[in-house]
Amino acid sequence: MKKLTAIALFILTGFASQAQSNEGLHFGLKITPSIAWLRTDTKGTESNGSKFGFCYGLITEFQFSDNYSFATGLDVTYRGGNLRSTEETNDNITKVVTIAESEMTLQYIELPITLKLKTNEIGYLTYYLQAGLAPAINIRSRADIKYNTQTTTLATNSTVTSNVELDDEDIQDDINNINLSMIIGGGIEYTLSGSTVLLVGVQFNNGLLDVSDADGLKMNSNMLGLSVGILF
Repeated sequence: MKKLTAIALFILTGFASQAQSNEGLHFGLKITPSIAWLRTDTKGTESNGSKFGFCYGLITEFQFSDNYSFATGLDVTYRGGNLRSTEETNDNITKVVTIAESEMTLQYIELPITLKLKTNEIGYLTYYLQAGLAPAINIRSRADIKYNTQTTTLATNSTVTSNVELDDEDIQDDINNINLSMIIGGGIEYTLSGSTVLLVGVQFNNGLLDVSDADGLKMNSNMLGLSVGILF
């Protein structure tokens, strides 16, 4: 975390020095509380709800015309979601049904690359649409996992149930190091003074790559968030 903070401060200082000599360059900060979930089409596995996600980072905009900007930055993003899988085996003597419920937290460093289209300023407000891609590197993956196993002896129809819970398990080996998302968003900018702008917008990140590296499981990471930031 200390190294990440040092890198962020270095980049922010560089943006500040460039902004003094280039009116078309703006930099700032943002936070994005969000809802994150996992999408899967693997047989026997289904999405089991969403979880709270979060994103914070730096914003950089290169304005190349009055209504168009190239927007990028550096984000630390917490994503993930809940999955439920069911596995059944039957050897005509016993039937074993295992239900696994996983709550995953996936942490990434993302580099959004987007095009931002803005209206002319109406009063103090400017409306914008934004679209692009966000390549990312996974830096941490954890999961809380609950196993419920029911073993039934077919001859007597008697069932024995067992439960196992694993908290904060390291699942980094089962997660791909690289991710890629499509970004679609929109919102408003409010001019505070001069070139200082407060922005509020909605952002949807649609996962394009399989984030799982485990055999027999395919899943994509999605996120819907409310971004609040400031540009200088």
